[in-house]
Amino acid sequence: MLTILKDLFQKEIPYKSVIPFSAAELEEPIRTNRASLQKVETWIDEEAFARSYFQYGVPGSIKAVIDQPIGNTPTYTDLMVLLAKRYFQSVNYFEIGVSVGKNFFQLMNALDNVRLTAFDIEEINPVLAKKLTPGKRTEWDTPAGSIKKNRSSLSNFSFGGKAVNYLSGDVWDANSWAKLEGNKYNLVFSDALHTPKAILFEFEMLVKYRLLDDRFIIVWDDLVGKMKNSFFRIIRQYNKVYGIKDIYLLDINGWVGEHEQPHSVGIISNFAF
Repeated sequence: MLTILKDLFQKEIPYKSVIPFSAAELEEPIRTNRASLQKVETWIDEEAFARSYFQYGVPGSIKAVIDQPIGNTPTYTDLMVLLAKRYFQSVNYFEIGVSVGKNFFQLMNALDNVRLTAFDIEEINPVLAKKLTPGKRTEWDTPAGSIKKNRSSLSNFSFGGKAVNYLSGDVWDANSWAKLEGNKYNLVFSDALHTPKAILFEFEMLVKYRLLDDRFIIVWDDLVGKMKNSFFRIIRQYNKVYGIKDIYLLDINGWVGEHEQPHSVGIISNFAF
C-alpha cells in the first residue's frame, strides 16, 4: 500500500506503510528476542540512573514497566533482526541513542556474524556492561559547551566472540563521530535526539566520515509531528548521495512492547526489499 506525502516545494515521495514480512516470518525473531529479554531481570541500575544526564532516555511511565514481559506482538527490534538476517551475510550494526541497552542487547544476542557499535551521551548502563567482556578504552575531551560534563570515550568489549563498541559522547560533537571513521555500517538505528536538526546532523556525519556500507538500511524511531516531515526532507538528502530504493513508514511496537502505543518508525534502504 502506497501513501503519498505532498510537499509544496518538492516532488511527491511514495512510501510503504505495511510491514514487508508475514507473521510467520516474524515468529523466529520474536522467539529469539523474547528469550534474550529473559536473561535480564532488571534494566535499571539506580546509581547509574541517578548520575545520568537524561535518565537514559527512560521516562517514569516506561521505567515502571521496563522489566515486564513485552508480549508477542512484533516490535521494531524483531523487524530489524529479520531485516539483518534476510539481507546481510554479515552485519555491522550502529545504534544512535542506546538508552539502557534493551534493544541493543537483543540484536547482540540474535545476530551471529555481527559487529555492534553504540553511541550515547550516557556511560554504558552497568546492567549491559556486566554482560560484556571489557577491552581497550580511549578518552578525549568533551566540548566545553556540551551537556555532557565528563570526558568522552570509546570502549571496546566482546560478547561471545562478537566485537562490541560503546561510544559515550555528545551526538553534536563531530570529534566523537570522527572516532568511528573507517567503519562501514549496513544497519543503523537512530533513536537519540528526536528533532529535525539532530537527524539532519546525523546524516551529515554519516556522509562526512563515510560510515555507510555499499548496501544499507537505516531505521528511525518516533517519527511523529514535525519529525515525520523532516524524515521526508532528509530522505531527499540521502537520495542525492546514495540513491534510495525503498521507503517505509510503519506503526509498530517499541522495546517495551505492548505497554505503550505503537511507534511511527521510518525505514530506508539503498536497495529494494
